[in-house]
Amino acid sequence: MSQFGKPIGFFGKLLAKGMAWGHRDFYKNTAKALDLKHDDKYLEIGFGSGVFVKKYASHVAKIAGLDYSEDMVNLARSINKDLIKSGKAEFKQGDVLSIPWQDDEFSVAVVIETFFFWIKPVAALKEIYRVLSPGGRLVIEMAYNKDDGLDHTKDVKKFNLILYSAPEMEKILEESGFSKIIIDYYKGFWIPFKGYVVPKGMIVKAFK
Repeated sequence: MSQFGKPIGFFGKLLAKGMAWGHRDFYKNTAKALDLKHDDKYLEIGFGSGVFVKKYASHVAKIAGLDYSEDMVNLARSINKDLIKSGKAEFKQGDVLSIPWQDDEFSVAVVIETFFFWIKPVAALKEIYRVLSPGGRLVIEMAYNKDDGLDHTKDVKKFNLILYSAPEMEKILEESGFSKIIIDYYKGFWIPFKGYVVPKGMIVKAFK
């Protein structure tokens, strides 16, 4: 898996911090869709550096994070050490296909810029559905998608991405048990290595 799918080592940590800075517009739009409340119990899948948690989720009642990369777990723990020390937050290494928390444990889950790396999306979504409480919400953000009008052929091949259209997202979410699916788009600016305008980033919101 590429560094983008599983950042590891020194370069991976550097990449994660750079991506967090470059993803500011992604984060702002995701935070708006999440609309986090003080009593929310929050789960983030693929949290990377953990910067989103620190900036947008530190006020919630409970925070949990799961990431495929052990190096990202260590980085997120370092960045959010005060939240961990308070007993509010925990970050674990693992796979979304086997989420290490109990049924109905979270009121909200979020996936930012990682869903298009998932090889078994329906199985993964069913796991997220399992750990969400009744009425709980899931937000998925994807800057790259089939509806943005761009040719992502090179990126799909280079980073092993699986891109989705709105109808495809609705289908797999419904198959996974979710209902009341809302899909919106946003325009933003991304600074990975060079300036890039995201003309139609996708924000998917679904409920258990």
